[in-house]
Amino acid sequence: MKDLKIKGLESKDGKVKLFDERIVFIPPNIITLLGQIYGEGSVPILKYLGKKMGRHLIETWEEHLRPKTLEQLTEIFVDMVSASGWGNFSIVDMSSKKIQIKLSYNISKEEKNPTQDICYFITGLLTGFGDFAFYSSKVFETKCSITKQNETSCMFIIENRNVEL
Repeated sequence: MKDLKIKGLESKDGKVKLFDERIVFIPPNIITLLGQIYGEGSVPILKYLGKKMGRHLIETWEEHLRPKTLEQLTEIFVDMVSASGWGNFSIVDMSSKKIQIKLSYNISKEEKNPTQDICYFITGLLTGFGDFAFYSSKVFETKCSITKQNETSCMFIIENRNVEL
């Protein structure tokens, strides 16, 4: 990931704004706490919250940065989300049918007791992006560094539901 100043980001008087919209940074342990409180019931909540956030972020970035292609849109998304602290996102493979995303340095690894709760949130985040990029998508994690300690990264597939694979 290249070092970047996030275009449109400004901070003044304790307020952080991204393209004139006030934002707040969320500590990852809040997501873990939701997982502990709601157990298995937290999965749909975390995916939903991630989806809403992913969709909102890509809509905002697309509106202000105006990418011309799916590749440019995806590059903007992975660069910006990588800069937000969840880990290092990178594009492994991309076509009009699917996008494969690798997540290195998953923030959940930094928690005292790493859980998949962050992965559920990130699955939602990628679904929000995928639904914007493909109009309808399905996201699943094919490799998880949290559940398999010997893995160094997580792998996600964003499938376009509008085309046959």
